Amino acid sequence: MVSHKPLVYNNGNYLSTEHTVQKPPRRRSLRPAKLMRRPSKALLPNMTPGRMSSSRAARQANNWRTYIIVVIALALVGIGGTAAVILRRTDQALGNIQTIDPRANTPNPENQQTVDTPADATPFAPATLKQPFTILLVGVDKRAEAVTEGVRSDTLILVRINPQGNWATMLSIPRDSVVPLPSGAYGKVNSAFSYGYYNAEKLYGAGTSQDAGGGAAAAETMERFLKINVDYIAQVDFYGFERLVDSVGGVIVDVKQALVDPEYPTDNHGVERIYIAPGIQLLDGKTALVFARSRHSTNDFDRSKRQQQVLKAVLSQVRSRGLAANVSLLPNWISVLEQNVRTTLPMGDLSTMTDLAGIASRLDPARIAQFSINPTDVRVDNVITSDIYWNETDIQQLVRKWQTGSTIPGVATVQVLNGSGKTGVAGSISNTLSSQGFSVLNAGDNAGTDTTMLYDIGDHPSEREQLVNALGLSANQVVSNAGRPAGAASDASMVLVVGADFEQRWTGENP
Repeated sequence: MVSHKPLVYNNGNYLSTEHTVQKPPRRRSLRPAKLMRRPSKALLPNMTPGRMSSSRAARQANNWRTYIIVVIALALVGIGGTAAVILRRTDQALGNIQTIDPRANTPNPENQQTVDTPADATPFAPATLKQPFTILLVGVDKRAEAVTEGVRSDTLILVRINPQGNWATMLSIPRDSVVPLPSGAYGKVNSAFSYGYYNAEKLYGAGTSQDAGGGAAAAETMERFLKINVDYIAQVDFYGFERLVDSVGGVIVDVKQALVDPEYPTDNHGVERIYIAPGIQLLDGKTALVFARSRHSTNDFDRSKRQQQVLKAVLSQVRSRGLAANVSLLPNWISVLEQNVRTTLPMGDLSTMTDLAGIASRLDPARIAQFSINPTDVRVDNVITSDIYWNETDIQQLVRKWQTGSTIPGVATVQVLNGSGKTGVAGSISNTLSSQGFSVLNAGDNAGTDTTMLYDIGDHPSEREQLVNALGLSANQVVSNAGRPAGAASDASMVLVVGADFEQRWTGENP
């Protein structure tokens, strides 16, 4: 059956669409993901506030959180009962959004046999939100009426946030990338979630939900493929994303070139022709989702860029609205998040919410760098049908840029070289500097030297002053516009060569 219903988008209006086509069920590749439908129940089980090591600590954290909420509610009594209802509803919703990360469980023999974990790996322990941390964003393609196709991750984006440096980076992983899977075999990265979803209890123990198992397997796959740590996982329902965009009045996106997709999947298992005009556009939730998900307009690499572009646009829109306008939307946001988002972030902990709010208020979208694994930046070693095998060396170079934020204006990368003759000194100082928000490269070695020196390769006065203060260096230990010391990386902006005058306090929590 062919109809002629309009759906061309330009400057906030749907103008015309051609040929909405009802496809037969056998065209599975064109069947839409059922993600724009509100789920009838929570995707993951509720969880008590915080992830604490003892029941006593958990009770204390819960009592403290409850106390603060009660105090705030009492302070707002003059406003009326609405404020108290919102606070109570918020507390309940946060508990529903948070879910246990099964990676924290003791692996059972089944998991140890199938997952290639390094011998020197430490037990899973997420970072705090006051130090640089990584979140894996997973958009799940869960088609209730297409069981034979399985559940897969439609989108995989790693977000690296540096709270003290006030910058962030995003890294998109194409769905056709071939990686080592939790099963022990190699396959497409988007099937990692599927494997964890259908083998949740086998991998992570009895009682592990399918969604939690899928998220954990996807995170472990990213860790092995990219040789990084994934601290937290966030699973996003696309319907919730659409509602969130609409709640803030849409997002402003610069469409670089016209988006034309002749076969965008519809909710009724058909396809429709989509056209979004080039130029600066105000996109509503539905169109923003189309812009981010369309695969037939160009290629999967361009799709990754568009997804990150929309995420930055959402942050910009929220920041531009101001505090009062955003507070008025809290009830709506609570509903969207509770029904459509599940995360291992400790949302039940009030300090987490405070940290997240502070990060969001300080994070300028201009200081969010976008990266993706694509043929321009990473060599392709082999392609078999649609399977892509990436060059491992190039992957690591890209990951290094993503971790350090070296492409962000004002971010100077620091490398520590050990010339002290004492083992482990450079690594310890690197960890300390990283925890304080500095963008730190891997430590290295230098020929023995008596005096610790800081070499500024160029002139980075602000970052240099911060580093000097952090390490307590004197003026005669600093050289600006310096040459690159032996052993220094080519992308290091500043190099600290640790000498025999090394002081133990530099590896402490407060150097």
